[in-house]
Amino acid sequence: MVGQRNCDVMVTAGRLSKANEFFDAAEHLGEEMPNAAGDLYVDAGIAASDVICCVRLGVHSNTGKHSEAVALLKRADSGSERHLNTLLNLKNKAAYTHQDLTAAELKKMNRAAERLVEAAKRAAAARG
Repeated sequence: MVGQRNCDVMVTAGRLSKANEFFDAAEHLGEEMPNAAGDLYVDAGIAASDVICCVRLGVHSNTGKHSEAVALLKRADSGSERHLNTLLNLKNKAAYTHQDLTAAELKKMNRAAERLVEAAKRAAAARG
């Protein structure tokens, strides 16, 4: 289907590696660099969502349209899309405005990204 990329073991492993890398980097930056950390939490959540979709559907979104990625994730793992939405709703503030993320917003992004990364790890492990 247009806007979706087929997944194989290499794609899934690569996206999981990136999800972990982005999440770990965001954790390292933390509150000292909240906007950079927030942007990395978004990247971690997107990569993790790709893993979940790869494992459950055999494809992940590659259109760049967030609404399509959210809809695909909902099909793959209903409930997880709310975490991706949380991240995407704060992405613009973190990356494209003059405003800084608040400590509460950064914590919210951390929790959402962590839930997606953990779900991706579980999905990948279950697949073997």
